[in-house]
This record gives sequence, C-alpha cells and structure tokens, in this order.
Amino acid sequence: MKKIIAAFDGIRFSESTMQYAIYLAKESKAHLVGVFLRESTALGFAFYEMVARGSISGNKLFDDIENSDKASLRESVAKFVAACGEANISYSVHQDKKNAVEELIHETLFADLLVIDVWETFSYIENKMPGWFIKQVLHETHCPVLVVPRKFRPIEKLIYLYDGSPASVHAIKMANYVLPELTKLKTELLSAINKNAAPLLPDNKLVKEWVSRHGSGTRFTVLKGGETGLMNRLSKETNQSLVVAGSYQRSRLSMWFHESLANLLMRKIKTPVFIAHL
Repeated sequence: MKKIIAAFDGIRFSESTMQYAIYLAKESKAHLVGVFLRESTALGFAFYEMVARGSISGNKLFDDIENSDKASLRESVAKFVAACGEANISYSVHQDKKNAVEELIHETLFADLLVIDVWETFSYIENKMPGWFIKQVLHETHCPVLVVPRKFRPIEKLIYLYDGSPASVHAIKMANYVLPELTKLKTELLSAINKNAAPLLPDNKLVKEWVSRHGSGTRFTVLKGGETGLMNRLSKETNQSLVVAGSYQRSRLSMWFHESLANLLMRKIKTPVFIAHL
C-alpha cells in the first residue's frame, strides 16, 4: 500500500487538496496522511499588522489569534477525518507545529506522493503564485509532488511532457509507478521543438517502445514553437487533464523543465501538475 500525504494550512483549509488526495488514495488504495502545518511566523505577521493599526493590545491580540487558529485547525482536521471516513479509505492525521516548510520536506522523505494546493503560502501577507513556500517545497522534496488547482475535477487524461532528457523520462516513470491506475486513461506525450528543427521525438523508437509498455493507445505529438508553443497547447486543455513534468530544478540537459517553465505551468494552466526530481 502506497502512502500519499496531503499538506494543509490548518487555518486556511484547501478543499481542493483534500478532494484530489482522497480521489487518488481511493483510486490507488493508498494510505492517506493529512499533514496539518502551521507557520509560526504567520502569527507574527498578523500581530504586527494589527498592532500597527492600533486596533488592540498585544497580549489580548496574541490570545485572540491563538484561540481563533486553534478553532480553525480543529474544524479543518474534523472536515478531513469526516471526508476520509465517508470515502472509506485508510488515513491518519499529523499535526506539525514547527517550521512549516522544514516539517513538510521531512514528511516527504517517508511518502510516495505529496498533494498540495498551488496557492498554499502559509503566510498572511504573500499573494503571489507560486509563492516562496511552494517553490521551496518543489526544490527540496524527497518524493513526487502533485500541485493541484483550486477547483477539483476527476482526472480523465494524462499529458507527459518529454524532451528526451533524463528528467522528463524520470517524471513519466514516477507517475506510472506512483499512480499506475491512471495509465488506463487517455494519454498524450508532448514534445516541443524549435520552429526550424525536424519534427521528430528524441530517441523516437526507444520512447515509443517504452511508453507503450505502460498504457495502450498513447498519442505522440511534436509541437513547433518551443516553450511558447507548448504553453499555447496546454492552455487549451481542460482541467480534467494531469500534466506530468520533469525536475523543477534547471538541468543542463533540458531546455524546458527549469524553474521558469514550472512557474508558468502553475500560473497559466488550470490542470494539476505532477512534478518529480531525479
């Protein structure tokens, strides 16, 4: 039985993370762990913001925020437990109380997949997407990550992003090994090339031979226009596709799977994105 972890800000609970995690755990008969994190600095940001406004005394403010956060956390955990019980899946709950990013990265060492909302920030003040928290987790994670949009939709199609690099091949391997149940879905392998390049897949024969062992009827598509062409194509996908991409870190061997593209994927398209490191 595989272990999937779903990361939650216990104060601002992500329904989408819960729904995707339960959906995948049920499909793969995996054990699901709800990891409820709390970023201690977030309380500090809220405190200083309200003190600056002169709205309330320091001691009372800390007490009010602490009590409110505890109530929100209890409500979030109860919602997760109830949903897992209704889905009849194996589950457990971890409540981590120290540094949120460090705790989560440590948890990924003992997991097969992490599910997290692309908007997760664990901050009262950050509103960029993807934010510092997501970027840090993607760089340091010890397992593949499924970054999910805010609205849940059942997955009906797999899209593999392939450029011939070890990073892109590794991502496809990990998606197949971690979520083999999804290989029965409609599948497309996309490869983007520069406009003057020959319209051929890198290692054409080998990749087709290998991918065909992990599912039937895969469609192989070569796009012209490089990264721009790729993003234009992906922007037309429905939010019921799952995009599989290579390492978040820049690779000398890959012209696509670097930080800027990963950020574009998370900002511009509305599908969940499966990201794996070598």
